[in-house]
Amino acid sequence: MKKLFIKAVILICLPIILNIAIMVYCFATRSLAEFKGYFLGTMLSMFFSLVWVFIARKAITSNIMVMFTVTLASFPIKIFFLAAIALGGLFLLDMNLIFFGTSFLLGTILTLFVEVWFLIMANRLQRRLKSELKAAQGIK
Repeated sequence: MKKLFIKAVILICLPIILNIAIMVYCFATRSLAEFKGYFLGTMLSMFFSLVWVFIARKAITSNIMVMFTVTLASFPIKIFFLAAIALGGLFLLDMNLIFFGTSFLLGTILTLFVEVWFLIMANRLQRRLKSELKAAQGIK
């Protein structure tokens, strides 16, 4: 399970790296408002990804359904933070909302693929380990 978690962490870092590369490109070629929007979207997406990593690290030792429930239950909290940062960035920092949304969605959607993959693979591994344990107990 630990190897699977390490793979998930590495795969979650890939969208973060992609977003940071695009953010550097925006800094060099776009206006300040567009850069601010992309920067804030990248930071928010990165924050949510890192929070998921810490939650997954804690919940992986328990039942996989606990981790699924925690991931699903955090969705309204993510929406609240998204709205607060989007409105605050729009009115206080004069950021471009399109670039913010693009950055946030790119990071979130790519990370979501990794999260779902990890949940499916961890569930499959957990079931296989339980069946092997039952088979070993049946032999004795």
